[in-house]
Amino acid sequence: MYVGTAGMKAQMKYADKRGAALVVIQGSDEKARGEVQIKDLRLGAELASNIASHEEYASQRLAQFSVPEADLVSAVKKALAR
Repeated sequence: MYVGTAGMKAQMKYADKRGAALVVIQGSDEKARGEVQIKDLRLGAELASNIASHEEYASQRLAQFSVPEADLVSAVKKALAR
């Protein structure tokens, strides 16, 4: 868990430096929908090595997905098992 006051970019860099496999994101929009975003940092790094541009990678968002809050634990377990 990131406890600093920096923005999202700094938080993602922190997670990456710590070797986190996944990050769980819940902003106000996700909270209102009762969802969380899960970003698979390992898969993202793997996919990024095969994509030519940041725009192409960002448009695909293959390493980030939404799940209902109630499904968070099972979704994390499933992502870590890959």
